[in-house]
Amino acid sequence: MEKVEQLTAKADISYEEAKAVLEEANGDLLDAVILLEQRGKIRKPETELIQYAGESISDENPAAGEKTRSDDHIKEGARKMKNAIRKIVNVLRNNTFHVSRKGESLFSVSAWAFALILLFFWHTVIPVMIIALFFDVRYSFTGKDDLTKANQFMDKAGSIADEVCGEFR
Repeated sequence: MEKVEQLTAKADISYEEAKAVLEEANGDLLDAVILLEQRGKIRKPETELIQYAGESISDENPAAGEKTRSDDHIKEGARKMKNAIRKIVNVLRNNTFHVSRKGESLFSVSAWAFALILLFFWHTVIPVMIIALFFDVRYSFTGKDDLTKANQFMDKAGSIADEVCGEFR
């Protein structure tokens, strides 16, 4: 009976209609409201409403600011993502990946090409690169950007491969 009363108050419908819709929705008040919205008996809410632990919070509620996502946060996140993508594109555009063996350059490829090859063929490229380290193949990056950390990582990988080879000799 309580659900019927709630539904009549919300939808401004008769008790008989409320009872019939609740029976159709197997006693679920939310499903009954959805059915009434679909039939045009209830207007859909105009403001976004979020339910947290039984407490209704809308965008107009100043205390709800921490629990709802504002447009400013979304715009800020989009701006940060755009800047990050711009930085990645610039690094890939301005740099080159080099492969050498015993100090002699084997080939060079743009960082863009290297990134795409890694993206699509990582399952083959990474094992081949690791195995090649044991045959004195070395990798490095050059270009406009400061790639010291990337090159230090590549040098360290080569040093570890040299140590492992030295232990087997």
